Amino acid sequence: DIICPMYPTIEEMVDWADNIAPSINETRPFIMCEYAHAMGNSSGSLSDYWKAIKEKKGLQGGFIWDWVDQGLHQKTGEANVFERKVWHKYGGDYGDIPHDANFNINGMISSDRVAHPAMYEHKKCAQPVDLELKPSSEEGHLSFAVRVRNGRYFTTLDGLLLSWNLKVGGFRVKKGAHPIPENVLPQECVDILIPDVRAAFAEAASDLTLSEWVDAEIHLDVGVTSQASYDAPNEYIASEQFSITEYMPSKPATPEPLYLKNMLTHSRNNTRAQVGRGDDVCLSSNGFNVKFKEGSVQFEFCKGNEKPLVYGMVPNLFRAATDNDAVKQNGDQANDDSKPLGKWLRLGLDCISLEDVEVGIDDKEFPCIITKASIYGLPGKTEYNGITLAERVASSLHGKDQPVKLGTWQQKVTMHSNGCLFIETTINLDESLKDLPRVGVQISVPFTMSEESSFADGPWENYPDRRSSAHACIVHRPYLEEYPRTYCVPQEQGNRMNMRWLFLSQPLDQEGYDEPQKRTKRTPRTDVDNVIKGKNGILFVSCSGKLLQYNVSRCTDIQLFKARHVHEIEVSKDTVYVRLDAAQRGLGTGSCGPQTLPEYQVNGGAYEINFWIKPTGETLD
Repeated sequence: DIICPMYPTIEEMVDWADNIAPSINETRPFIMCEYAHAMGNSSGSLSDYWKAIKEKKGLQGGFIWDWVDQGLHQKTGEANVFERKVWHKYGGDYGDIPHDANFNINGMISSDRVAHPAMYEHKKCAQPVDLELKPSSEEGHLSFAVRVRNGRYFTTLDGLLLSWNLKVGGFRVKKGAHPIPENVLPQECVDILIPDVRAAFAEAASDLTLSEWVDAEIHLDVGVTSQASYDAPNEYIASEQFSITEYMPSKPATPEPLYLKNMLTHSRNNTRAQVGRGDDVCLSSNGFNVKFKEGSVQFEFCKGNEKPLVYGMVPNLFRAATDNDAVKQNGDQANDDSKPLGKWLRLGLDCISLEDVEVGIDDKEFPCIITKASIYGLPGKTEYNGITLAERVASSLHGKDQPVKLGTWQQKVTMHSNGCLFIETTINLDESLKDLPRVGVQISVPFTMSEESSFADGPWENYPDRRSSAHACIVHRPYLEEYPRTYCVPQEQGNRMNMRWLFLSQPLDQEGYDEPQKRTKRTPRTDVDNVIKGKNGILFVSCSGKLLQYNVSRCTDIQLFKARHVHEIEVSKDTVYVRLDAAQRGLGTGSCGPQTLPEYQVNGGAYEINFWIKPTGETLD
């Protein structure tokens, strides 16, 4: 009755719909018996599959393998019940031989029935209502309509509510809601004019200076509600966001939003940073100093003689492998060309060394320190006891564990008169390197910086090939969890794309931040000020043509990779790690299906990681 292939590529699906099926007069529906394998941090390219499914005749979807992680609930045995950690057993944990390790940990929800981030991605891809923003200008007045398409095949959209939010700089400026007209038939469209959006746009434009009009977006949601009341939809079944940057009164004049640029460079005095060179190479201004040890690219950024606020910045080219990169407990995948993890370990990406280091000073209008180095990988230098694939790679390296030159590093650290740092980093990797895990830097900050706010894609984690459900928003975590626990087997997790800014701070007694009550003269600058006011913290701001990705954790990728279960992670007790990436590999579905698509892979070349660092707080101003 159906055509039901297993794990076809997207190209094979499209070829079937466009060429093969018509040529043989095949009219049966194409329904994949499996097409995505949800093992660990997975389900990449769901949106690419669904784009083809929605566009091509005869493609009717498929089945994701599978529903739930099949791990068995355990707790550690601390005497204090509040200190016990939850973890899950899987193949091999009962002394069973042979076994498939964690191959049954492959669900869209966890063993404890919590939805994985991939579930939200699938909900977005399969939503039954499509939304399109239709701006127009009549007699100089901007109007907005929303085209609502009924993706259902048998029922109307009766009883649904369209909600909208106008946001500028990540913060809501105005909101509203409109009922969807009755009797929108299956596969048909209706345009809904929303005059309130035009009014809100005009009102916001009158409140905001031209320089404040950055990252303006309209967020749309369709909710299920009753006909009696349209005030509170009880379930959202579709969502979309649209940038309205092109309709803004002016274009941003700087790589970072101008309101943030002014915050970062404003100073009560214009005194140049002082340059020092002795045992250390240093810059100092406004009570802050940044120090480099001779022969090292790492610096310490401090307030006076206090403990460092930022330190230990190093290039970061490795990630704690996902199950799609390779199942780390399956030694047979060490030499599998379709699994890149073995190659990453043989390149030594997990142990980077910087050689031929040069440290110099450029004493211009804004003094800066420039470091240069060659990047080498040291294969086999890190031990991974109990991680079968890594042990297999290490045993094959005897006599072949020579340093591998990967590329070059150059970084320019500029201190402004107010003590802020502007970091410009170029990592240039050999063009022959293909399908790498990431290109970025890892930064250390004190463990007390455990409250996180950001303007990035969210609210859940997202990656280059699993991001259609993640909207630009203000992400807030009142306290950084002790150890990552999204996935049963520790692996890469928690990434967020398109970081505009990231603020880490010492938690206060109150949770979150207070949204201003008055609309008068409210701007994105005042909203950001409201997030950081009164808090000792560190503000990171992207500054480049391509926004950075970020991840904040109490453990390194190496600590994650070494652990088989979450309770085995050796969490750092005195450090929070910030990972800022110019690029990271997508997820794919390669544990049992197609690997990460070429457009989501990371290859050799030059990558820029440019950002600001601003300390904040009453004791730091």
